[in-house]
Amino acid sequence: MIALAAKQFLRDLRAEVETHPAVNHPLLARLAHVPFTREDYKVFGCQHYPLVGRFTSYLERLLVRAPDVEAKSWIAKVLVDEYGEGSGGKDHAQLYREFLAATGVIGEAFLDVPLHPAVTGFIAEHLRICEHEPFLVGLGALGPGHEWSIPRMFPPIVTGLRRAGFTEEEIVYFTLHMEQDIDHGAWLEIALERFATTRQAREEIRRGALLSLAARRDFFSGVQEQIVRWRQPHNTHLRAQARGGRDDRVQTLRDLARPA
Repeated sequence: MIALAAKQFLRDLRAEVETHPAVNHPLLARLAHVPFTREDYKVFGCQHYPLVGRFTSYLERLLVRAPDVEAKSWIAKVLVDEYGEGSGGKDHAQLYREFLAATGVIGEAFLDVPLHPAVTGFIAEHLRICEHEPFLVGLGALGPGHEWSIPRMFPPIVTGLRRAGFTEEEIVYFTLHMEQDIDHGAWLEIALERFATTRQAREEIRRGALLSLAARRDFFSGVQEQIVRWRQPHNTHLRAQARGGRDDRVQTLRDLARPA
């Protein structure tokens, strides 16, 4: 009965993840159906790259907090792929930098791009989850919150990238994740099923997934705003007034790399 309850919980949670507003954000629909330029994807990519570069740090933090060797092994399997095991020795951040170059980013110019607060907020929230929340909250954030959602979020992005004229080689980061994260999600689901044996455990796993997805929804909204800023720079002051005058160009990736 316990095993059946865990399986049903995970089926219900997967359905909740796949219908969440973050996974079905309006920006994704626009990317799939509305022509975007390489310059638009340059804006998108420079905001998205900081999330890509930090993902292994979430896994590493969660790995050391895992309660036993078996749990560590499932997280480690995902980490090995992230480090480049399944991508010709190139880690995923390197693959993404190659995509950025295809959008027109020169050298390390992405380090000095002002980041929307939703980007830095996403990173801060996931570091907090993986360091300070219970282990199962972190596992929920990185399993259902990430690895279940990405195979649903990336297809519309890939559709838009192909429409914009990117080659398959240039977008391999995205197509690779559409394949790999199905495996990652399945691996982590085995760990989740093992732990989801009590009501408290299931609540923690679900809480982590929803915390991650809430941050993802804000992230996509922030990226959408940055694309609008790029397209309509003269209207920036009106949007700032609507947000109470907040200046959302506060940090760069170079800033994030500096010691606190």
